[in-house]
Amino acid sequence: MASDGFFTYLRLKLVAVLIRFIARIALAQRDRQLPGSIQPQRIRIESREKGHFINTDLYCPPSTESSGPDSVKRPVLVNWHGSGFMVPGLGSDRAFCARVARDTGIIVMDTDYRKAPECPFPAAVEDVEDALRWILSRPEEFDPKRVAVSRFSAEGNLALVASSSLQHNLSQTGIDISAVIAVYPPTDVSIHARAKTVPDPVKPITGGIAALLDDSYTPDPATRKDPRVSPSLAEPSLFPDLVAIFTCQGDTLSPEANALADGLQGGKRQVIHHTLPGMPHAFDKGCKEGTLEWKQREFAYLSIIKTLKEQFPAY
Repeated sequence: MASDGFFTYLRLKLVAVLIRFIARIALAQRDRQLPGSIQPQRIRIESREKGHFINTDLYCPPSTESSGPDSVKRPVLVNWHGSGFMVPGLGSDRAFCARVARDTGIIVMDTDYRKAPECPFPAAVEDVEDALRWILSRPEEFDPKRVAVSRFSAEGNLALVASSSLQHNLSQTGIDISAVIAVYPPTDVSIHARAKTVPDPVKPITGGIAALLDDSYTPDPATRKDPRVSPSLAEPSLFPDLVAIFTCQGDTLSPEANALADGLQGGKRQVIHHTLPGMPHAFDKGCKEGTLEWKQREFAYLSIIKTLKEQFPAY
């Protein structure tokens, strides 16, 4: 059994190396232009794993440059870059993070995490929690009672997990996640990747690749029903007061995320749910101005900015 496990890991490791190489080339072609004069500040957050630090880029609006006793503590949006839990990609959301910081006045933390298959579940979830707890170390800058989390793709899963399964422990430390924004996220890893389909797929993630990503992140299939892996299986009452979920009509991950959004409707919670017509997974990355993808990206980004401004007024 130990030998089987080693060769399975070796296979996944080799696939990860190939996928990371291809992704590095693709990421080099993506958006690098930052809105206004906002430039990220790279910091390192100490994690619970000895010797491991979490790289994080802070995007601070110009109005936060002054500090002192009269400075105002700001709400913070914590964002995790997409990667299928496998691909290093910190910085791939630079345009989004800078734009949110500029247009809302909210500080944005674009945060890294350990990747599979080298570090499978729960490593990424632990890094998510440690990054959120770090907010408490900057009481002069951040308001821990006004925290939102966001992410595109697989890490939309992490944002949903942070705002549901992790929220109880975080709230005991003084952190209140009041909003979560997830764009084309996988929400139920217990459904086999090859069983995920849509009537009219557009540039779909193949079942084989999706299954490899799931095997890397959750090599033990029994963990896939853990709500920290599949937030669709979390108790609905755990989710925050505001949940925004954007899905893509052509994305094979959209049915599970649509079902989660529908299941959270009702009661006092505000649920914002949009399915973007004709869009594939990751449609917003590297799209060109004037295209349909660009227009849908503008709709999604402006909707997110509007939602954050309403959630955290006066910023």
